[in-house]
Amino acid sequence: MKKSIFSLLLLMLPMLAVADIIEVDGISYVIVNSDHSAAVNKKNGGYTGDIVIPATITYNGQTYNVVEVLSYAFSGNDELKSVTLPESVVELRDCIFYGAHGLETVKMPRNVQKMGNSTFAGCTSLKTFWLPDNATEVRYGTFNGCESLTEMKLPETVTTIGESAFYGCEGIKTITIPAGVTKIEDTAFYNCNPKDVYCYAEEVPETGDFVFDLLDFEGVTLHVPASALNAYKDNEAWNVFETISAIR
Repeated sequence: MKKSIFSLLLLMLPMLAVADIIEVDGISYVIVNSDHSAAVNKKNGGYTGDIVIPATITYNGQTYNVVEVLSYAFSGNDELKSVTLPESVVELRDCIFYGAHGLETVKMPRNVQKMGNSTFAGCTSLKTFWLPDNATEVRYGTFNGCESLTEMKLPETVTTIGESAFYGCEGIKTITIPAGVTKIEDTAFYNCNPKDVYCYAEEVPETGDFVFDLLDFEGVTLHVPASALNAYKDNEAWNVFETISAIR
């Protein structure tokens, strides 16, 4: 057993040698010396006010490109008001703004290649809707509990709306689902309170449980393509809407 633990430590030494946790201008980063990259990290004491992350930082005379935001980096920071991320960032890990109740706006890079789960979950003051232009999926719990959002428009590239993606987004009055969506997972719009739901998919998407368990169905209209009107009316997940009309 001792030999196995010693061998494991030997394998980890290269990783420990190339990564450092540093702070530059009030921002915590994990830096990787091997490729001169940096990732925004959670900081003891958290972040407050308006945070602007630069595209590069300098440490010990070396320049590092900021390419990633690590899980929970800004989570639980109630005094955080806004965050601006640079275009150099290509990956967002899980829950990076989770429970940041005072967060109102986030300026995100448009070329993000990977996005984790529950990015904005619990951001009850968030007013700005954001997803990458090339997103194919709204990940699990992305906007769960974002009750201050008032509109929802997804990129045309989206094909899947994940579980609890917009759970409890009570402020959204119009839900717009692009034509390319083929799957909507459990509780995606649970406890939302829209007046209109527009679904442009000509084939009824595969739909999970309690997707449209809305706060108040009275007065809510589902708008769908005329060619698929009967298909939506015959589908148990969608005929919970009292009024289903053709998009004109």
